[in-house]
Amino acid sequence: MVRTVCLNLQKKGLFFSDVKCENAHVIVHTVDSIKNKYTVKEYSEAHKAWSIQDTIGHPTTKGYIRYVENNMLPNCPITKANIIHAEDILGPSLGSLKRKTTRTKPSRVIIKNIQQIAHRNAQKIW
Repeated sequence: MVRTVCLNLQKKGLFFSDVKCENAHVIVHTVDSIKNKYTVKEYSEAHKAWSIQDTIGHPTTKGYIRYVENNMLPNCPITKANIIHAEDILGPSLGSLKRKTTRTKPSRVIIKNIQQIAHRNAQKIW
């Protein structure tokens, strides 16, 4: 069954759906709802995998799995499954996402005559 949902425009420019008047269901995924798919041990190991990912410098999930599979982290109790569960429960590591945004080099400021600028600044002070 295909159903059309009408979105209303709020004064601030945001769209919303009024579900009070309709016989509708709203699905919201939270950490608690996703966490219920896993056992307590799996959640604990996933949380440990997530914290180790932050400790070793926020590698991407793919890189982190490669580190674990190739035993590049000595005595690491984390498995590939723990890493996948961590990303499913807690989402991707914010540090690894922020690391991917690069800074662009600002354009160079060229000052043609520094004596005129110094003279203008001196006049403003007096």
